[in-house]
This record gives sequence, structure tokens and C-alpha cells, in this order.
Amino acid sequence: MGIGKLKTACIGTNERTSNLLELACSTELFEIISVADSNLVNASRAAEKYNCSAFDDYRQFILQNQPDVLIVAEPLYKCAEFVKAAINKRCHIFKLIPTASNFEQASELINLAEKNNVKYVTAIPSRFAPGFERLGDYLRTIDRKQYYFINFCASFGNDFFQPIASYTQADRKLSGGGVLLNDCFELLSLIIENFSLPGQVFALITNQSPDKKAKQYFGEDTVTASLVFKDGLIGTFLAAKQTGSSTTAPIRIYGAGQNIVATANRLAVYDNNDSLIAEHKYPLKSEKCITEMFIDFGRALLEPDKYKLRSTSRLDLATMALIEAAYLSAKTGMPESPARFFEISEKEKFPFA
Repeated sequence: MGIGKLKTACIGTNERTSNLLELACSTELFEIISVADSNLVNASRAAEKYNCSAFDDYRQFILQNQPDVLIVAEPLYKCAEFVKAAINKRCHIFKLIPTASNFEQASELINLAEKNNVKYVTAIPSRFAPGFERLGDYLRTIDRKQYYFINFCASFGNDFFQPIASYTQADRKLSGGGVLLNDCFELLSLIIENFSLPGQVFALITNQSPDKKAKQYFGEDTVTASLVFKDGLIGTFLAAKQTGSSTTAPIRIYGAGQNIVATANRLAVYDNNDSLIAEHKYPLKSEKCITEMFIDFGRALLEPDKYKLRSTSRLDLATMALIEAAYLSAKTGMPESPARFFEISEKEKFPFA
């Protein structure tokens, strides 16, 4: 693919994706050529803004367009067959979280993309948050074996996570999960990127809905999990809607000589007496992180020999495996192995040994 703008289409358009498309265009790497939504009013409004075609028929949308990139903002239960058709037309996929409804579907789509030599990328702007970027840099400079315990806590409300809202969150029953799949995908991906995929996960989930029937249909609102990594590292994970807009640090790492605290805009190191050794604070705007995410994606497609995409479909698939193992553990009441989902799929190779 030569230098220029990527012809881009979007399936699923409303106020949630409006800002997303604006930021993509601001990079001068993407050109919106067509939009689609089950509500033609939403599609027409977006089409007028970008002077492009609008569709409410997803089949015709895919047949009549040949984009380089398809932004998927609809949940896959509404459009999976059309996403597959786009991949078979050699279109790169930029999917709002989560990657898919479950590991099996994610594996199918990613394998299809690889077969057609295109990218299937999940949008994770938190990867470009300065605090988490510096955490990754710092961890590469130290001996990780000195650290023995990690605590992860996801808070919601006005928290940085989820600067991109997905349609998936609008229908918990059909989207296939609750806070773990829809709200914590970014944080779980950061865990795997920095610490590898846990060998085992033991999870408990609950739903605080007073309606007992609703508990059967709506995803969980609270998750707690114990994680076992290689080299003796263990961790705990907590995600609860009840935490509100808490200022709890998402990541705390405890070691023999020092402890690390990381948020989206801060990295701090303490000694074992909780005295501050070093602290770095960074300005943070979710729009800037999203823009950098699009720049990374666009440049990697336009100039693959010069730029390497930071995100990988294997990392997304490993995140899906961790989520699937956590849900299975909650059902069986036993620890489960995320690697198992790679092992039972003949086409998959476990990428995070």
C-alpha cells in the first residue's frame, strides 16, 4: 500500500463514533468514503458531514464499497458476516473493543484476516497513555524476578478507561458479557502486554441487580480474580461498577526492594517503607491517545517497511483467552488456564509462553 490516505468506511455511527471519526481524519491518514448504521438517520447525518455515501443495509454497504479500512463500531452479533465479507475483500479491520464476543469468534476472524494478509486490530487507546507507556519502558530496564505480587483495580465513572464507547455496552445479553469483556478489555490487554498471559486464573463474578431474572441475562457488574504468572509472580484483579470514579491506581507492583504504582498519567516508585523514590506525572487527554492510536495504525498500513504496528492480533486473542478462562472459572469454581483455549484450537499457537 502506497503513501496517501486510507479509504475508510465505518459500520455503526452515532454520537459515540462521531468523535472517533473526527480524530481519525485529523491525522490526515484516513478518508471516510462510506458509513452505515441500522438507523439511516444516523448514517445520513455522518455521511453529510464527511460528504460520503450512507447505508442502512449492511450487505449493500459491503458489496458497493472497497475500503482499505473498516471501522467496526457495531457489536458482532449484528454484523459478523459482513465483517467476514470485508476481510475477504482484503479490507483491514479496526474493531472497537472487545475483539469479539468470545475466543472462538475472535480466533475465526483473526485467522481469516491473516489468511487474506490484512490486519484485524482492536482499538486500545490506553496503550498510548503516557503513564502506561513509561511503565512498559521501565519494566524493560529492570529485573522482573525481584517482583512477586501485582494488584490491578479497574474503576469506572470518569476513569480514563473506555474513552471510546462501543455499541456492545448497550446490550449486555447479546454482547456476551459484562464488565470483564466490555469494560476491562484495555486493562487486561495491558496486563498481558507487560507481564505475559497468566498460567492460571481463578475468578468470581456477581451481579447486583435486584431483579433475579435479570441476573440470567445481564453481564456481571463485579469481578474478582486471582492470577498466577510464570516465575512465581502472582496477582489479583478487581473490577466493580461500585468503585465509581475512584482514584484507585489501576496497577500496583510489589517487589523485594521497591514498589511501582502506575496510572494512565503517572508512574511512581516507592521503597518498602512507602517513601517516594521517584515520580513522573504526564498530561493526559484521551483524545490525544486516540489520535496517536490512529497514527500508529495508519502509518503501519501505509508504510509497513518503516513503521511497525504496536498492537497485534495475537495480543488481542490472548486477552480474549484470559477473559474466556475467567468466565469459565466463575462457572466451574476451579482455576482455569487461558492457554487451554489456544491448545484446543488446532490452528492456534500459544503466543505468550
